[in-house]
Amino acid sequence: MEQVLTLEEAAQYLKVAKPTLYRLLEDGKIPAFKVGNQWRFTKELIDKWLWDQLPKKKNVLVVDDEKLIVMDIKKIVTLEGHDVITTQSGVEASRAIEDSNIDLVFLDLVLPDMSGVDVLKEIKKAKSDLPVVIITGYPDSEIMNQALELGPISVLKKPFNREQIRDLLKILLAPATSAGRTKAKQ
Repeated sequence: MEQVLTLEEAAQYLKVAKPTLYRLLEDGKIPAFKVGNQWRFTKELIDKWLWDQLPKKKNVLVVDDEKLIVMDIKKIVTLEGHDVITTQSGVEASRAIEDSNIDLVFLDLVLPDMSGVDVLKEIKKAKSDLPVVIITGYPDSEIMNQALELGPISVLKKPFNREQIRDLLKILLAPATSAGRTKAKQ
């Protein structure tokens, strides 16, 4: 049988102050249920919620024919705790999309073997919800307009800085929070 915790016991178990736990409850960020007018928790749900809050390592694909760009992005993404796969061609990028579990793509539009727009089309066809960041030195170009027509993408204008990459990682790799409250009747 699952152990049911009171608010005080849950705060002690989580090692947080009661006002902090109330704030999490008000925001719907921690799983709980009511018995009468009192909040209750189970250790099992709290442990699962804590596990879900841990940052998860993601797989990021970087596609650019400029080695310095690839290395810069790889360094930043790695420092943020994620794994990086790099390619310098569209064909290699297409293979990586098919063969790997990719969570985010940084994609240059000008590649030696095929257009970045063609790679983007393949990405959208294979994994339509995969976030893609277009890396470009020409944000007002015709090729950029073609890419924008394919659906939602983010754009990173060259030259870029470390903070821009970090911000994109935080936004595009943020976990969706699904912890909610369940009400129980006494």
